[in-house]
Amino acid sequence: MKKVDPRIRVILGILTVVMVLLTQRRLLLAVELGALLEGLLVLSRARELLSYLRISGPMVAVVVLVGWVSFSWQDAMEMGLRFMALFLVSFLLFQSLTVEELAQALTGLGVPWSFCFILATAMRYVSLLGRKLKSIVDAQRSRGIDLRPRLRNIPNLMALAVPFLVQSFQLSEDLAVALEARGFVRKVERRRPPRRITLWEYGLVVGWIVLTFVVAYLGEDT
Repeated sequence: MKKVDPRIRVILGILTVVMVLLTQRRLLLAVELGALLEGLLVLSRARELLSYLRISGPMVAVVVLVGWVSFSWQDAMEMGLRFMALFLVSFLLFQSLTVEELAQALTGLGVPWSFCFILATAMRYVSLLGRKLKSIVDAQRSRGIDLRPRLRNIPNLMALAVPFLVQSFQLSEDLAVALEARGFVRKVERRRPPRRITLWEYGLVVGWIVLTFVVAYLGEDT
């Protein structure tokens, strides 16, 4: 998968999302979900998937519960399968792309370079802010401040929110100064020419489009 051009990987990811959204039969949704899980096993991403499910799993459970209460258990199952498949598609896409490859792919697909830069920078800062938040929590707990999720601890959250906001604003200011010092506001194109897409990659996209239409046709709820 790493040998495939990042633009092609993004296009395949978008087509897979369209495929999942157009599928109406629960059995075919289950097959798609199984194929995505098999792809995760091929990429040896099972460990990363477990940590990802800690976030997406409760969201899918809430969707299933709301669907069961509002509609029927069949509709709730279909909603759960669809949401889980969409989560797995996004997980596979972002696991197969680095931040630089994603920005390069979006730029090659015609997305403005400034937006791609902002997106890549934001994705880089997510992990950095997560580490800073963890260090703040450890520091405040060492001072005896209880930050456990309890109603009586809500006032203590200010001891977490204020330093986190201050550090976040400091990071954004440092980034703005660094960009201005490097002439980011100047409208000068510094992009490298994109790699030429090979014939078999075009064939892969065409085949995936055909597969999307076939699955959408077979997945129609008759």
